Amino acid sequence: MVINTNVSALSSSRLLAQSSGMLEKSLARLSSGSKIVNPEDDAAGLAVSLRFDAQINRTNATKSNVGNAISFNQTRDGFLQKVQSALDRMSELSILAQDVTKTDADRTLYNSEFSTLGSFITATRSEERRVG
Repeated sequence: MVINTNVSALSSSRLLAQSSGMLEKSLARLSSGSKIVNPEDDAAGLAVSLRFDAQINRTNATKSNVGNAISFNQTRDGFLQKVQSALDRMSELSILAQDVTKTDADRTLYNSEFSTLGSFITATRSEERRVG
């Protein structure tokens, strides 16, 4: 009995399969834009890459939290500026009301505006508590 084998053909077939596999990996890397496509390519590199991705995600979440805190503080600052303006005007009205040249009608108007500003401050503080 005679077994005919073409060693050269078998070797060429094996090398062709190996080259095709390497070409497939290279094309996968090119199409993904990443050096690491599978864990078998570089397990340690993949672990480092995943750790960096997690760190980037945490940094982005922190950045978002800081942005929210800044917006919150800007909102509170706006409320405080409104209250400050109202308190400044109330102080001015109290000084004007002490002027001896003012009539009772003038003082009544000052008192009315003073009360309105007090109500505004109370409403603004309630709104700030709702937001904050």
